Amino acid sequence: MGRTFELLTEQTAQNGVSKFLPPLADFQAGFVDRITTETKLPYSEFVGDLNKSESDAREYRLIRLPNGLVAMVIHDAVESKACAALDVNVGSLADPPALQGLAHFCEHLLFLGTKKYPKENEYNSYLSAHGGYSNAYTDLEDTCYYFELTYDALEGALDRFSQFFIDPLFAPDCTDREVRAVDSEHKKNIQSDMWRQYQIEKELSNPGHPFSLFATGNYDTLSGAAKQLCVDLRGELLDFHAKYYSADIMKLVIVGRDSLDQLTEWAVSKFSPILSKGMTKPVFKAHPLTESEMGKLIRIKSIREQRTLDLTFSLPDIKPYYKSKPGRYLGSLIGHEGKGSILSCLKRRGWATSIVAGRSPTSAEGFDMFKITVSLTETGMQSYQDVIRVVFAFIQLLLSKGPQKWFQDELRRVSEIEYRFMEKNDTVSMASVLASTMQNRHLPPECILPDCLLLSEFNEELLEWVQSFLNPLNFRILLAARDLETDFVSEEKYYGVNYRVDPIPAALMRDLQGVLRYDELHLPEPNCFIPDNLSVKNKVAADEPADAPTLLKLTTGLELWFKQDDRFLLPRGNIQVTIETPRAYESPLNSIFSQLFVLILKDSLAEITYDAQIAGLWFSIRESLSGISLQIDGFNDKLVKLLRILLECVKSYKVDDTQFEMYSREVRKKLDNAKHSEPYSHAQINTHFLNQAMVWRYTDKLDVFDLVTKSRLQSFIDTLFEQTRIQMLVLGNFSEQEALEAADIVLQTLDSLPLPEYARRVSRALLHNEGSYVHHEGMPDEGNVNSSVDMSIYAGLTESRTDRVLMDLLLLIAQEPFFDQLRTKEQLGYITYCSDRKYSGGMMALRLLVQSESNPTYVSQRILCFIRGFRQRLVDMEQSEFDKYVNSLKVRCEEKLKNIFEEASRFLQHISSGYYEFDRITHDLATLKAVTKDSVLRFWDRYINPDTAASFKSLTSTVWSSKIYRPSANDMARFSEPIVGLHGCLWREGAEKLSMQSVDEFVASASKSAKKADDPDDNVFKGLVALYKANVPATLSEEDVAKAVEKITEPASYVRTSLEMALESRRCAKTSASANGLVNGWTHDGADVANGAAASPRASKVNLVNIGAVRTPGGSWLFEEASAYRASLKQSGAPIPVRHLEPKY
Repeated sequence: MGRTFELLTEQTAQNGVSKFLPPLADFQAGFVDRITTETKLPYSEFVGDLNKSESDAREYRLIRLPNGLVAMVIHDAVESKACAALDVNVGSLADPPALQGLAHFCEHLLFLGTKKYPKENEYNSYLSAHGGYSNAYTDLEDTCYYFELTYDALEGALDRFSQFFIDPLFAPDCTDREVRAVDSEHKKNIQSDMWRQYQIEKELSNPGHPFSLFATGNYDTLSGAAKQLCVDLRGELLDFHAKYYSADIMKLVIVGRDSLDQLTEWAVSKFSPILSKGMTKPVFKAHPLTESEMGKLIRIKSIREQRTLDLTFSLPDIKPYYKSKPGRYLGSLIGHEGKGSILSCLKRRGWATSIVAGRSPTSAEGFDMFKITVSLTETGMQSYQDVIRVVFAFIQLLLSKGPQKWFQDELRRVSEIEYRFMEKNDTVSMASVLASTMQNRHLPPECILPDCLLLSEFNEELLEWVQSFLNPLNFRILLAARDLETDFVSEEKYYGVNYRVDPIPAALMRDLQGVLRYDELHLPEPNCFIPDNLSVKNKVAADEPADAPTLLKLTTGLELWFKQDDRFLLPRGNIQVTIETPRAYESPLNSIFSQLFVLILKDSLAEITYDAQIAGLWFSIRESLSGISLQIDGFNDKLVKLLRILLECVKSYKVDDTQFEMYSREVRKKLDNAKHSEPYSHAQINTHFLNQAMVWRYTDKLDVFDLVTKSRLQSFIDTLFEQTRIQMLVLGNFSEQEALEAADIVLQTLDSLPLPEYARRVSRALLHNEGSYVHHEGMPDEGNVNSSVDMSIYAGLTESRTDRVLMDLLLLIAQEPFFDQLRTKEQLGYITYCSDRKYSGGMMALRLLVQSESNPTYVSQRILCFIRGFRQRLVDMEQSEFDKYVNSLKVRCEEKLKNIFEEASRFLQHISSGYYEFDRITHDLATLKAVTKDSVLRFWDRYINPDTAASFKSLTSTVWSSKIYRPSANDMARFSEPIVGLHGCLWREGAEKLSMQSVDEFVASASKSAKKADDPDDNVFKGLVALYKANVPATLSEEDVAKAVEKITEPASYVRTSLEMALESRRCAKTSASANGLVNGWTHDGADVANGAAASPRASKVNLVNIGAVRTPGGSWLFEEASAYRASLKQSGAPIPVRHLEPKY
């Protein structure tokens, strides 16, 4: 495929827009030459005003390095974490057509070793040891790399980070493995409607434009394509990096506690060696959407139950117009949800539930798109042409009235308030966004920081010009639904999407070009929620802000907590109200009613509250185990007004026929769609169900959904608040009296009887028995190629401060090695991580999760092998390395709160848990001082190591793809896990006729001839290949068989690893002298202890045969019916507060 591009230095102004286009930003004027303090290296510094927010306490410096790289260094005196982000202004648009996905592949591989730091996981190991992490993303025109870690380890991270852009290795063995990681990432997305639709949009764009290519890449477009072209993929990667990774098109942001001079020193000394190639990024001629692509109706079949209408308009590049931001102006009007809006009109007819409008995220320099996305109801899909008529009627209204200065002034006023009183947010997100923002060539230095929020001018002529592109001759329609009634005549190559393309119906096009009118459509009214009073009650921040709110009232019906802001000194507040009512979650049916009630409430409130959200207020209504929760956040001036509006609607709502029909279908749609979640999500759902006493699964709700009627819903709502208990937190720029008044509003509006303490619903943990338990389930979505394993090993009590700190520290130590071994080295699956879970009233769990194309039994074995080998890592760890992890946990505990929302969330977590441990961080820090490496080892051996734990407890949730062989319960009871795992590995490669008995017999025979289990000889592999070939179906081509054989026998093959484990298991069966029947993790009778099973002396003492479970040779109980197993477990008691609750009034 040929492509034409030109460099930015050669690019002419866009046709017809030169009178609007602002000049290119000048990064010469306003800069003065400097030299660094220590190394005396040259750089230039911007000495003008960067116009930071007056509420921002950080210090900023904008510099330009001699190689052309522009960097923003940011000093934050109180931030516990440091971070950096580097944005390379080249992305997937630069992919060679013959090697699609190369830019994304480069992003993957860049992290894995450099000339200075050749160890492939050196970078991530360093970050992990200092409580950090890294990530990256590849966009159309950007590839952004970023990391975060403790503030005191920044220099070492920057030194490692900079080398990726100076001298990366792209080691051949890493190259081969990481292709499979890219392939795994793509396969993870195959069943995602978002990715499927995006690829259809690309495929049906201008074929001469690189937007039309496949950006993610997979094994075929990378390794496969390279082989077909007879080129070296690594060589192509090196060429890509050498060509595009130039300092000229890089923007760097560094945030740290160190001084600006020190941060500047590091930026200049470490990033100046990046080569400057005199290269500016390529900008491609033409537009992805030309006249040939317009006027089309595209229909696609979705995976999930959905009905989506997308209208896409072709625009010239509007990103340069940073002062007036025409995309925000048009998106705010077209996507408005108040009275007179498009959405209001559609909802009244029962056609739609939501609308989103604005500049498309799939835009890049040189072209733009404006998208209007409408979520349709079933009726709306049938009437999609009328929906489009409503949209165009509103567009005609906008065009006829012209740009509205008063509306732009409102947006400007809100943006000024938001920027003036801007809250601090996640540091690494700020850095990555800022690095990307700096790539706007028209954005001058003084506008970089405000660009995220500020809108500064009204340009009537520009807005008229931009909105003129919203016309019937310049758009195309995309309809996506699972139940579209049409003949799909085409199939997309990479995701297998069924679609068809037709011209837009002629009658519809005639109507859109004529005059359209709907009387209820009109422009928004002035916004009454824009704050007037922005004064702050507390003028001076406390030296030591209070770490707990004050309990103002505690009665049978009310628990009121309050804290006036003494930390941030902003005119902002946060009010959280939990209306405890047992009826909300007492059955699956009531859970549906609660969910439906919340959805309808949000819909009813939309017209009233949309302006509040525009004006900087945010609210949430959600159902929970305990009842209905409201949360309101934003400028405090109008927060209580918004609270009253929400409560009045909650209390007095009457079910409307149209709303009931719309949203009951929406709830049903969400429940139906749950089956299409990723396998790891299903595993997590099952794990949650088997650990919490009060949980309803989506399947439980689907079973009773036919009982949902309008009258039953209304009856439920009418009685929902008869008896309640209010748990309330008021935090921020409020007085104590205002908090008491807010509580009175809640009580008076609800007018409920108080709920007795014994009737409250609190979270209770399920208590697992000693032993290993495995839940065995098929993946509900038959199209998903992945399976998943979610293994929980129970360790320590949540209430124990010592256990809690030890678990936090262990997790910090284990995360990177687990990822490195199972994801990077073994390439088991793209989604691989370990985490913890602290169950209220019960035990904590170390959770190890992998989503993989491999069979779950094999994956479970690999997880257990990691667990068994990890103890030695702890033993061998140097004290200095251990101290780094301890310090990282200390820094994490000491991390400062960034905003009122974070502080409120922390307080609410302690309140809702029932423990009220507001000083938990203080206790954890004190406990951490006493932690030693020996205490960590003792904790590991006591709970997590299956070879030593006296009462080892584990639960493994396995979800099996329908694309692989799923063994029956009888198979699992008869054959050892290594045999089941090896059978699954061979079956995955095509040996579909192979029986488990044959595998067992082969391993038994091979174990006699193999000299070493961990290094099978050629004869063993010849036998394995022969066994494989004898059991492939005739439909498998000779070429495919040859490829599979090559894969099976390669040194790093997962089949080889599985065979080694099976032979080791058989070898141990012959070794009668092994202590307690264990050698390297296998029992003396030849059965393995995969899935967390300990040796037989520590096996489970319970008998689950009568609830349909089977016992595996390794001692695990395997069950398929989760409900029966769950019912056999005991529950924890309610949490006991760690402090006496004494109210002030």
